[in-house]
Amino acid sequence: MRRHARLPVRFFLMAALALLATGCAAPRPGPGPAPTADEARVVYKNFLANQAKNQPAPAFSLAGSMSFSRAGKSGRLNFRFYGNFKNPVRLDLTTAFGGAYAHLREDGEEFTAFLPDKNAVYRHADTRQGAARLGMPLPFTLREMAALVSGRLGELAPPDYASAKKVAGGYAYAFSKDPRLSGLTLDFAGNPRHLTGRGVEPWRVDFEDEEPAPGMAAPVARRLTLTTPGGASLVLRVKSLAPRETPYPAADLELPIPPTADVRSLDATGGEPLLPDL
Repeated sequence: MRRHARLPVRFFLMAALALLATGCAAPRPGPGPAPTADEARVVYKNFLANQAKNQPAPAFSLAGSMSFSRAGKSGRLNFRFYGNFKNPVRLDLTTAFGGAYAHLREDGEEFTAFLPDKNAVYRHADTRQGAARLGMPLPFTLREMAALVSGRLGELAPPDYASAKKVAGGYAYAFSKDPRLSGLTLDFAGNPRHLTGRGVEPWRVDFEDEEPAPGMAAPVARRLTLTTPGGASLVLRVKSLAPRETPYPAADLELPIPPTADVRSLDATGGEPLLPDL
């Protein structure tokens, strides 16, 4: 049986949350009949209303797997993503065989990564910058990724849009003032179908396989596919999603760092990705 080629970590990271979290550029909606302003606005308001009902419990726990590929190379990791919606948040990544791959943490003031294979801790004041220096360029903070994966897009989407276009199965909304989001596609019931972002590598998230989830007013996607024009793809499969009625104790969200681990600043690292290859 032909074995998969080892995936350089940069491909996984270009795909990643993110979080979490890619394949080809998001296609722009083709020309179609323009919706009336009232039709489009009602659907968007319905989306915002459903999101407002999804008031989260103090804490959450997610578990699942992520599959990624690019240019014929592929890999897979399992994840446990948990924490308090108001921080801290922790993301544990393990290999398909159960080995520890990386432990990530965000507390609103600092991003921390512990890499067991290097026995080293890396820190940065900004999650997105720190994750990029680690080799994981993410469009979101870990807390924002938690909102995305747990179906709380209302925390990310702006309260209004610049324009709307009717597409197959729903409406595509364009944003002009948001610094990171360029658009959102909703079905006629106001459920998210696609979320697109700006940047050198414009990203897109597709939402599929919605199911009811405990504590959520609207169904939550159990499959999220992230793509970028770079030719990589990442598929997140959420196997379990559970709210927690009380915040996690602080000790539960600390990383498993041995006393012998080196502590380093991500500002002092070179340009090579630090995460291990799979």
